[in-house]
Amino acid sequence: MTNNFDAIVIGGGHAGIEATYALAKRNFHVALISLNLNRLAMLPCNPSIGGSAKGIITREIDALGGMQGYFADNAMIQIKMLNSSKGAAVWSLRAQIDKDKYCKIILEDIKKQKNITLIEDEVIDLIVKNQKCLGVKTKNNGSLTSKVTIMTTGVYMNSRILRGENIKYDGPDGEKRSSELSNNLKKYGFEIMRLKTGTPCRIFTDSIDFSKVECEILEPNELNFSSWSGKKLDSQTCCYLTHSTEETKKIVQENLKKSSLYSGLIIGIGPRYCPSFEDKIARFPDKISHHIFFEPETSKGDIMYINGLSTSMPEDIQDMMIKTIPGLENARVQKYGYAIEYDAINPLMLYKTLESKILKNFYSAGQPNGTSGYEEAAAQGLVAGINAANKLDRKQAMEIARNDAYIGVLIDDIVTKGTNEPYRMLTSRAEYRLLLRNDNVDERLSKYAYKNKMISREKYENIKNKYEFIQNTIKKLKNEFVSATSELGIKYNSLNGISKLKLLANPEVKPEDVLGDEYPYVNEITIQVRLFGYLKKQESMAEKMNKLEKLKLSYDIDYSKVDNLAIEAREKLNKIKPSTIGQASRISGINPADIQMLIYWLNNRKN
Repeated sequence: MTNNFDAIVIGGGHAGIEATYALAKRNFHVALISLNLNRLAMLPCNPSIGGSAKGIITREIDALGGMQGYFADNAMIQIKMLNSSKGAAVWSLRAQIDKDKYCKIILEDIKKQKNITLIEDEVIDLIVKNQKCLGVKTKNNGSLTSKVTIMTTGVYMNSRILRGENIKYDGPDGEKRSSELSNNLKKYGFEIMRLKTGTPCRIFTDSIDFSKVECEILEPNELNFSSWSGKKLDSQTCCYLTHSTEETKKIVQENLKKSSLYSGLIIGIGPRYCPSFEDKIARFPDKISHHIFFEPETSKGDIMYINGLSTSMPEDIQDMMIKTIPGLENARVQKYGYAIEYDAINPLMLYKTLESKILKNFYSAGQPNGTSGYEEAAAQGLVAGINAANKLDRKQAMEIARNDAYIGVLIDDIVTKGTNEPYRMLTSRAEYRLLLRNDNVDERLSKYAYKNKMISREKYENIKNKYEFIQNTIKKLKNEFVSATSELGIKYNSLNGISKLKLLANPEVKPEDVLGDEYPYVNEITIQVRLFGYLKKQESMAEKMNKLEKLKLSYDIDYSKVDNLAIEAREKLNKIKPSTIGQASRISGINPADIQMLIYWLNNRKN
């Protein structure tokens, strides 16, 4: 095996897989170093991909030429569209995944890739010279050199598992952890944060009394994440709903101090939007019960993930809690819930390209950047991989705008505002969420994918032709009119001479009645027609912000020399080094007067 590569990716989680494939697709020789090659892109917590906003991220990854949606389609056992009774802006896919199959198919596929070398080892340090990363030092394979390096270590850096007073110095599911890397990052100037997340118990399915729970039955459908997987589900597995009880609440309240979280053992900050069960009880003392979902971990269905019961309670207290939940009175535990603490870097030390501001040619993606979730991790891995490939190709770096993708919002948020808790993507974080829909990911991101060599010209032209057809159809509907005496006019009591466009704009009208079998892309056409005024308003707002995004700022500006800036503004700007005026305007502590002074200084300097 050679010890010299174009690129090295540290960690084989969701971020690492995307970074590796992106570089390999661009014909660079990549070494993927993982602690366990049989658990690539494992799902240590929820056995699902997608969710509110997250499902759109997975679709965006696919539109950019990434892999998560493709592999999810090939391992899904259930899929549904969330929020389908609400507006199109919040529609989002969520799929239950066979977690064993997911890891297996990724390993099988990655072994077929000629540009990828798999190495099972632990990275203990970087090779650094003159503030430039030149590769890594490993525990068993010595030094490996590379032109670019991407860190995607997930929750494995200096991790420990906690249940009550019991502490194990492991990674998720008892996997090996990275014990030395984060300490060595400190010597290069990286600021290390301590974060926490958790997971619930798993229960043997044959010990559950399903007569006491509500079954979610879903019909087969045509849904999938990827535009090129071609996979559809012929049958859907079932998930189940039950609730915690007043007795569950009482047990938690009486034993709260035994929780690792409330005993003071946990140092790291947990995710606000995905709290442990004991945190729910402490924060919402008036609430009697909470939703508990049973979700199968594989197609075999022999193990159930008990969603909603994440906890760091001791095992004996978990036993007591479990038996108070309807359906679990006689449950047998396959694995107890736990909290996991881990090290991450301050994401303010990264550019929007996800390259480090401290070490050249060193990128970081995923949970070591302070984010949570498989989807957020994969998105960052893909962006880091593309930008590392661009650097090797000497091409312009890719920065995705906030009005073009949730991925753009995610990265801009963490590198501009930072985070003091595991960052989770929410629809409310996107100010242009009407533009960032599930249905138009290809339109939004194909230009990025093509420019960065992630999709072919043929695919790019097909997407352009699709949306040209949609716009031409909308123009055509504007000039086609409905007679009040026609079948369509009578059904909807239409006035004589109403256009098909105006009729389609009515949410009470069935789109297929207007469009029939004549037109494809019924969903896309209908959404654009019915949201027309709102979309124009958000597009106008985005255009105003994009004017500020076009005012570029050099990374080498010394803001202490910019006249009339507030002291706090100078400090923040020198630390974050924004790439545009638009990004500078979103930094906490920067006020409009500072932005005006910065624009004035920039214009005068250009003159």
